[in-house]
Amino acid sequence: MYKIKILAALFFLGTLGGCKKFLDEKPLADGTLGQHYKNMYDVQAAMAGMYSAFQLEMVGKEQYTEKYLYWGEYRSDNFDRFISYTKDYVDEIVLNSITPSNDFSDWSGLYTTIGRANNNIKYIPQAAQLDSRITMAMQNDYLAQSYALRAMSYFYIVRVWGDAPIWLEPYEDVQQPAGRAREPKEKLIKDIIIPDLEKAYSLITKDARSPLWTIGEAGICAIMADVYMWQGDHENAIKWIEKLFVAKSPTNVSYAGLNETNLQDAATWKTIFTNPSSSKETIWSIHWDYLKNGCACMQTSWTSNNKQVIVDEGIWTSWFLPQTTSTPSPDIRPKQTLDVYFGMPSNKRDRFIKWYPTEANPTKADPWPATNQLLPVYLTMYRLSDIYLLYAEALNARGDRERAIKYLNFVRKRAQLPLYDLSAPELASPYALETAILNERQLELFGEGKRWFDLVRTNRVKVVMDPILKRRQEDAGNLEMPGFLDPKNRAYWPLSRNVLNSNSLLVQNPGYTD
Repeated sequence: MYKIKILAALFFLGTLGGCKKFLDEKPLADGTLGQHYKNMYDVQAAMAGMYSAFQLEMVGKEQYTEKYLYWGEYRSDNFDRFISYTKDYVDEIVLNSITPSNDFSDWSGLYTTIGRANNNIKYIPQAAQLDSRITMAMQNDYLAQSYALRAMSYFYIVRVWGDAPIWLEPYEDVQQPAGRAREPKEKLIKDIIIPDLEKAYSLITKDARSPLWTIGEAGICAIMADVYMWQGDHENAIKWIEKLFVAKSPTNVSYAGLNETNLQDAATWKTIFTNPSSSKETIWSIHWDYLKNGCACMQTSWTSNNKQVIVDEGIWTSWFLPQTTSTPSPDIRPKQTLDVYFGMPSNKRDRFIKWYPTEANPTKADPWPATNQLLPVYLTMYRLSDIYLLYAEALNARGDRERAIKYLNFVRKRAQLPLYDLSAPELASPYALETAILNERQLELFGEGKRWFDLVRTNRVKVVMDPILKRRQEDAGNLEMPGFLDPKNRAYWPLSRNVLNSNSLLVQNPGYTD
């Protein structure tokens, strides 16, 4: 039994950086979960298993299954299907014809994370009583992370599907009903997500170096600000962003939030993605280690396989392609985001290089060495320029136009773009200024799982996506459903047919049929 426990602990510890597969959780027929929370190593294994479940949802359990991007990017104007290699599930997403059988309409993985967080919240205090090596500070830190990751998982569920069942306790008894009805999304935010994050913040160690790969003080503040922005509660978003500014980065310096010098320097912008532990801007990233997990084979990763997703022709024409002309813009970001020269003159638009070390200002296609497939990938969950632009958006909504433009300009200055003047006619109204901020978020955070949620959050899905979807749908010969249709319904994903079949109490989202 001792050897079995050690092997089990080593297995779960190995999942901290991620794993290729993990066993589905099943109710315990005999014994209790409490028997597996006896000492510090059990707790560390349980924490690793919780993060592993979330990481697998973001990066994917197999090639091209990265929900980080399918949920946050691929429905937006940033990406389109690569017609030569497209699959049915990709067609559904980029043409706004998603069905309940789509591979990415299943929320089960997020509930796996929630279930593991529930186990930790209930049983870590027991382990602390049994093992004196688990100090009160350690116990509080573990609990804070568990509350925060549970909140983040529910936040994804709310943004992707809306209403959802609530589970706040471990599922330990096979006699306990497994099916639960959906609760209103407003209830999930008000009664679960915000209280969980408040609890996490009360428990987390303050003024400590950001742990980066796990959720620390700044990570909790960033999630909370994001949640309040989703609600349109700009005052509370500002409050939590200002709490974040006093927290410390992975380099052990305060985020400060004073000006552009608190951001990563322009000359080392790529460091945010290739070496985030050395960046003063990073807040929380996911570490996918090739040696432990194999290739992070996402549609945006460095692989030799043919991708099903490419950069949309609209953003390609307006932002990427001009960098290949004799008069490119000074923007440092396009050539460090996509290989703009590959396949010229008919660029395939599929060589996304943001996660990899490449030249800052190349003049020809990158050679794409095969060894790059062996590199780790660091997916950015939150970073400071993301927060600056959220702050600008919240300040604008509050009527603080001058400071909103100031924080927008901090990001533009680092990108080496011309700054906006307070009297700029294109920023004449609050709506126009919000548009400028969202446009900057699209460019700065391209491929970081933000764009779709920004469009939904600001009620701009219809105005932005309607013309793009009409073009895509007409090109595909689909003339029966031009445009986005009803954003109140179609902005959410359908519930997976497998999820519906496993729980008779669930009701499908409006606008979809089973």
